[in-house]
Amino acid sequence: MTAILTPLHLVSAASGALALCLWFYTRLQDRLPPGVRGLRCLFEIPSEKAWVKSLKFNRQHGDIACGSFLGYHIIVVGSAKIAEDLLDKRSVNYSDRPRSVMCGELSGWGKIMLLSNYNSWFRAHRKWLAQDIGSYATVTKLHRMIEFETQRYLRCMLDDPERAQAHVRKNLTSIILRLSHGYVTQEGEDPLVELAHTANSQLSLTTAPGAYYADLVPLMKYIPSWLPGAGFKRKAKEYAAVLNDMVEIPHNYVKSQLAAGTALPSLSSRILSKPDLTEELEDSVKWATATMYQGGADTANSVAFAFYLAMILHPRVMKAAQEELDTVVGKNRLPTFADRQSLPYIEALFTELLRWHTPGPMTLRCTREDDTYNGYFIPAGSYVFVNIWGILRDERTYKNPLEFRPERFLGENPETHPGNACFGFGRRKCPGYFLGHSSVWLMCAQVLAAFDISKCIENGVEITPEHDLVGETIVHQAPFKCSIKPRSAEVEALIRQEISLEQ
Repeated sequence: MTAILTPLHLVSAASGALALCLWFYTRLQDRLPPGVRGLRCLFEIPSEKAWVKSLKFNRQHGDIACGSFLGYHIIVVGSAKIAEDLLDKRSVNYSDRPRSVMCGELSGWGKIMLLSNYNSWFRAHRKWLAQDIGSYATVTKLHRMIEFETQRYLRCMLDDPERAQAHVRKNLTSIILRLSHGYVTQEGEDPLVELAHTANSQLSLTTAPGAYYADLVPLMKYIPSWLPGAGFKRKAKEYAAVLNDMVEIPHNYVKSQLAAGTALPSLSSRILSKPDLTEELEDSVKWATATMYQGGADTANSVAFAFYLAMILHPRVMKAAQEELDTVVGKNRLPTFADRQSLPYIEALFTELLRWHTPGPMTLRCTREDDTYNGYFIPAGSYVFVNIWGILRDERTYKNPLEFRPERFLGENPETHPGNACFGFGRRKCPGYFLGHSSVWLMCAQVLAAFDISKCIENGVEITPEHDLVGETIVHQAPFKCSIKPRSAEVEALIRQEISLEQ
C-alpha cells in the first residue's frame, strides 16, 4: 500500500527536523567554555586596560573562558599552551580578524595587514615583507644601515637627553622608512616620524575592545554624522585623513624619486620599478609598505622606551650589563652586531625586556568554522582574545614574574623564551620580528655602553617612575623623567666620531 504524504506530514517532518537542529545547537551552546552569558557580559566589557580585566576573567573562569551576548561569542585565552594549540596548530581557522567597523571601514585601516583577513591580499604583503626582512639572513644585510641610524640616535641622546622618547621613536622609524620607502629622515623633528606616531595613536584608540558600539551594531555606520551620538563618525573622518597622508605621502615620495633617478633601494622602489606594473599592483604595494612603515614605527619603539624605565628601576641589572660590555667590547668602541654572540647577559636582558614590557598586550582573531577544544565548543565567528600580557606574567611559567630579572634566561635551565608570545602566534606572527629583534637589541647594547641611566632628582627629591602602560591595542610606557649622562668624556668623543662615518 503506497503512503500518501499530506501537507500535514510535511509540516510535521519539517518541525521535527527544526526541533532536532535547535536541540543539537542548544547542546553545543551548553558546551561553550565556562564564563558569563546574557546581559552579565555588559559588565565584563573593560573601560580601559582590557588585558588586566581579561586576566581576572581567566582567573575566575579558567584558561579558556567565554562571554556570550546577542549571538556574539568572545573566547578569552589565558595560557600559552592553549594559544599555541589554537593559533599555531589550527592556524587556518584562527588567522582571520573580526569585522572592524570603526577602524577598518570608517577610518580606512582595512587594507593594512594588521586588520586584513588571512587572504590573498594578506599573503602577498607578507611575502614581500619576508623577502626583505623575513629572516636573520636578510636582516644581516641591513646591519650597517641599522648601526648608522643607531649612531645618529646616540648623538641625539647626547645633545638633548630630556627628549628620550622622541629620539627612540625617530631612531626606529628612521630604520623602517629606509627599508619601506628609501626615505632618509631629516635632522631634528621629521614630519613622517610624527605622522606615523599620530596615525598609530589613532589606530590604537579605534581598535580598543568595546570602545565603539558601531563594532557591535554595524548598521550604525550608516547613521548621519550630524545626529546626536554620531560623534564617532566625525572622529573616523579625521582619522581617515591622517591615514591617507600616512599612506600617500611616502608613496608619492618614492614615485618622485624614481622619476628623478635618485630613489634609494626599498621595498616600494623595487616593486614600483617593475615594467609590468599595474594599478592593482601599485595599490597593493602602497598598502604593504604602509603596513611596514606603520608597524615598525610603533611596537619596536614601545619596547625600546620601556628599556630606559627598566634600567632606572633596576640599576643592578644595568651595572651587570655594563661590566660585561666593558670586559668583552672594551671602552674604545661601541658594541656592534658582531659582538652579540659574546654578550650573553645583554642577550638575557633584552629577552627579559620582551617579556616584561608587552607593546601588544592582546591579540584578537576570529574563527572561520566551528571548532572544539578539550570538549568545549567554539562557534564559527567567535572573537578569540589571547592575553599575551597575562601569558608573559604567568606564575606557572615564570618565577616571580613581576620582577625584572635577566638571570631567568641564563644557566642550564632557562625559563621559557617569550618570543613566540610577544610577537604573536601562527600565521599572523609579526612579520618584522627579525628586524625589530635586531634593531632594539643594538640600541640597548649601545646605550648601555655609552650612558648611565638613573632616576631624575628635582628639588633634591629623587623621582621614581611607575611601570604604567598607556594606550589600548598598542601600548607604551607612560612618559617619565630620567637622568641620562655619558659614562665618560671618551665615550662622548666616540659617539661624535662614529656619527661622522659615511652611510
